Amino acid sequence: MRISYLNYHYDIIGTARGAAVQVYAIAAGLERLGHQVDLHFRTAKKSGEEYDYGGLKHIGWLRCYGHVPRLLLRNLLLFRQECQLLDTFRPEVVLAVSSFCNLSALLAARSRRLPFVLFSEAPLEYEYSMFFTQYHSYPHLSRWVEGMNVRGADEVTCISEVLKGYLLRYGVPATKLHVIPNGVDQHAFQPRPADPGLQAQFHLQERVVVGFVGSFNFFAAVEAFANMVQAVCTHQRQVVFLFVGRGESGEQLRRTGEQRGLSDHLFFAGAVDHEQVPRYLSVMDIVVCPYRGDYLFYNSSMKLLEYMAMGKATLATAQGQIKEVVHDGYNGMLLEPGDMVMMEHKLLALIENKDLRRQLGSNARRTIEDRWTWDIQVSRLVKILQLAVEGRR
Repeated sequence: MRISYLNYHYDIIGTARGAAVQVYAIAAGLERLGHQVDLHFRTAKKSGEEYDYGGLKHIGWLRCYGHVPRLLLRNLLLFRQECQLLDTFRPEVVLAVSSFCNLSALLAARSRRLPFVLFSEAPLEYEYSMFFTQYHSYPHLSRWVEGMNVRGADEVTCISEVLKGYLLRYGVPATKLHVIPNGVDQHAFQPRPADPGLQAQFHLQERVVVGFVGSFNFFAAVEAFANMVQAVCTHQRQVVFLFVGRGESGEQLRRTGEQRGLSDHLFFAGAVDHEQVPRYLSVMDIVVCPYRGDYLFYNSSMKLLEYMAMGKATLATAQGQIKEVVHDGYNGMLLEPGDMVMMEHKLLALIENKDLRRQLGSNARRTIEDRWTWDIQVSRLVKILQLAVEGRR
């Protein structure tokens, strides 16, 4: 098949770095299966590039109330450009990542009478009202746009069952919504010896390393997490925590750790390129996914899958899709969101039992190879694309 693959991520070198990894992995998987892919990051900014719009961004009320109208008007330019892209490449199907207040891909596909598959990775109207409070989201309008895309698409893929349930509110038949979660490159992420350079850099020799990799946007309550860290380090002085990523919660945790005298137990590597993540995971004995529990957990955590592919003993909160991947005591451990007492107990059990860590990690790797690689997920996506093509014919 000839596939036009459009997405609208903005900061693919920063806040949307993980989304960019997902897009590239899907495109590469499609090409490995023999399909031609015309991939376009339609609105991605370049390194160091920021639009000031003549100083209008500094007018608080205008930025708040003008953001959504600007995104809607942008569709006019994007539609014209995407029609040209489709005319040049002449695809058999259009695959587009859902984006807040975007309609251009749907309209361009319809104008060229091409089947359109929507790739939904977030509940957009909910996400904006929950996490982007600096903007007025115009909820009725943004719901209308989101519904237009879902109803107008020939087929819709979504990354989790929770997200599918959210999209059903737009009155589409359940058979039109297909759950295809994220995956992992099992070749790039596989068990490997600890990186000696990182061990020396962070003085990790003869230490038990508890690690976290990813964005701190959904990280657990900092004070409660710091209390747990302090309790664990009191019982086990050889333990250190290594955090890879960036975000306000990470900075708060750093400051809290310094105030409590935990600097010798807390190390912060900052954000690293995705290609470097396996190196950092190699030095970790235990990895954690301490997600908050105060929002709709619609995620399909790529970091969880990368942890498990590396054969790491994983401790994660029992939310959404995580409960489909991790079976407590078999290929990882689970705890309820916010239960730092249970997290302390389970971490101590893992720290004290190397054989348990090895067994959980081995089973985790097997789980990934059986069900959660990118090749498996992309082969499922191909069937949906073919379904859209045949349906349109």
